[in-house]
Amino acid sequence: MKKIVIVGAGASGVYLSLLLKQQMPQNQIIVLEQNKSPLKKLLATGNGRCNLSNRKMHSQYYQSDQLKMVQSIIQDFDMVEQMQKIGLYCVYQGDLLYPKSEQALSVRNVFMQRSEEAGVVFQYEQEVLQIQRQKHQYLIKTNSQNIIADVIVLAMGSEAGKLSGMNTSRYEILKQMHLKVVEPVPSLVQFYTSPVLKSLKGVRVKGTFSLVENEKCIHQEKGELLFTDYGVSGIAVMQLSSFYQKHHHYQLYIDFFDELSHNQLCQLLSKQSSLFLEGLMNHKIAKAFQKYQYLSIDQLVSLLKHYPLEIKGIREASYAQVMKGGLSLKEVTEDLELKQYPCIYAMGEILNVAGMCGGYNLHFAFASAYRVAKAIERNVYVKNS
Repeated sequence: MKKIVIVGAGASGVYLSLLLKQQMPQNQIIVLEQNKSPLKKLLATGNGRCNLSNRKMHSQYYQSDQLKMVQSIIQDFDMVEQMQKIGLYCVYQGDLLYPKSEQALSVRNVFMQRSEEAGVVFQYEQEVLQIQRQKHQYLIKTNSQNIIADVIVLAMGSEAGKLSGMNTSRYEILKQMHLKVVEPVPSLVQFYTSPVLKSLKGVRVKGTFSLVENEKCIHQEKGELLFTDYGVSGIAVMQLSSFYQKHHHYQLYIDFFDELSHNQLCQLLSKQSSLFLEGLMNHKIAKAFQKYQYLSIDQLVSLLKHYPLEIKGIREASYAQVMKGGLSLKEVTEDLELKQYPCIYAMGEILNVAGMCGGYNLHFAFASAYRVAKAIERNVYVKNS
């Protein structure tokens, strides 16, 4: 019998525990979680609806230092088929895949029920502080106990969004093991802007939004933006934030009328009455633009099609959905086994893999667990035969 310890009860950790117990029921599977309960971040995914995957599943929607490996992992995993095997029925809404229930809670309940029924042991409030090699096994030191393991899987997640815990010891463990860690920075997060349009707080705008540096468009997103009391938020902003880099100076350009060309908007405005922009856009935005009544129609249209905000920075990790950075994929094999440490694997958010909004990060979490499960089953079988 082998003792397999999974560090982290997030999406990848819980799914892996279930796969391993189903494939190798004779082995002891222990999941260590630093929080008081499992799958906390999963419950917030997709505004509680749990966006699991996307029809357009390709490595171009990810950032990593080994995109070819990412492509192999995500392509090797069929979310609909694998979820149905554990009793979770999923349906596509457009390109986005959701559980039929549209409830992250039901996903959590299915995973935990199946795992506990299979005999997985979950231990909570266990922060792993150190991992040491001991001949052919490993010693795991937590805040309250020592555990000897034959196989370890690192699935600690990241500090994004508070929900998987803000302790940075997850990275210290990797550094103690002399593994390369790409500096983690927040991604899929809101922008601080100048000016801050506080009069528009709570107003949502549909349009096209461009991240620009030195008059060059870095990336463009069509979607929705939300004005806040610190800057801007919304799905389009979250996507743009994944292209943000420290020590760069960016502007955000808003096209309030992306469905109209410059000339078409000029014609439309030329027919407006003294109400100015009322009837064309949100009342609060129309009111905010009243100060530009002195502009010519051509100048006003240029402003409405390219309204500039200076980006002062991104919000902190506690507000982010994911972190760019983490354990370099150059440290692992195609099976996600650490090259320097046989029988230690890494998966999910602890790796230097960050996807866009739209189910990409959850897909990688489950797909990486699936890859590790196959590798452990194969390796344990070979060693026992």
